[in-house]
Amino acid sequence: MLLKIVLIFAIAANGPAYCIGKRQKVVCFLDPKEGEGRGYFKEWYYDKRAGRCSQFVFGNADGSPDENRFKSESECNALCRSEVPGFCFEEPKHSTKTTNSKKWTYKSSSGQCVETQWNDRINGSINIFDSRHDCEKTCKIPDLGPCGKSVTIKYYCHQTDEQWYFYDNKTDSCRLMEPYQCRNGGGNAFYLFYRCNQRCGRFIKDKCKMPIQNMTTCVTLEPRFGYNKDTEMCEEFLGCDDGGNSFPTAKQCWETCAKNPQSRCAKSPDVSMWPGAFHRYYYDSNANKCVYKSQLSGYLSGTSNLFYTLEECTKTCIAYHEPGMEY
Repeated sequence: MLLKIVLIFAIAANGPAYCIGKRQKVVCFLDPKEGEGRGYFKEWYYDKRAGRCSQFVFGNADGSPDENRFKSESECNALCRSEVPGFCFEEPKHSTKTTNSKKWTYKSSSGQCVETQWNDRINGSINIFDSRHDCEKTCKIPDLGPCGKSVTIKYYCHQTDEQWYFYDNKTDSCRLMEPYQCRNGGGNAFYLFYRCNQRCGRFIKDKCKMPIQNMTTCVTLEPRFGYNKDTEMCEEFLGCDDGGNSFPTAKQCWETCAKNPQSRCAKSPDVSMWPGAFHRYYYDSNANKCVYKSQLSGYLSGTSNLFYTLEECTKTCIAYHEPGMEY
């Protein structure tokens, strides 16, 4: 009797205990329950729209086994991304040896196999590979999920008024399906361009050509910068580091996406060392603002990072993203 009382108090104090191994994968496709409590408990859930585990703020201290809620990212990955070997999500630990050789490792946050220096043996159970091919075969291809599925090619598809988008591995982008490209139930068909990029954009190498959007739930919103390929400007928005067209600074955005040809805003300020009688402005990409500078020379080339007025500088280099209807 005393043991039962102790167990009751233990569960009441620590929340329900359950074995992760007995949980059903169906919970991964449920929406996370915020809970009725007023607490701030930052844990993990599987975002089915993005195909990854993300953080979420829950109001209650504990959930239940039938909820899409996990104590850690690794716990979430183990159940909801079980088709991908667990070590693909781990950062390899380097040894103290001095000799290095070029190897490959999988970055699940960006969905890419990248080069790395490795100075130890490869035992088959760590996130280190001899070649890109081995890395992609082991980690990336299983992680692609529906984004790795092909669409069916037919002379004629059953047509409706609906338009569908799919991730095209050849062009590394989300595209509108052609009349001869048909949905086949493999999952690589999305009703919105936004949804296609949300699910498959993590695997797109050139983030600059993606739309500016939040890829998953952002627990903490912070100023980020995305490149708008239509306006050819880096635009500020509220988001987080989620593997999309999202950079922590305006400088990084401009230098990454506006280099061919290089934008005036990505260039170093074209200012003279000595002050003078001419009033000019240049764009400071570190602070994302236009700065006044008195110049010894009044000449302006029109292609450098120097402007006649504050208005001209601001209009050329500073912009704020306006989300579309899909948001």
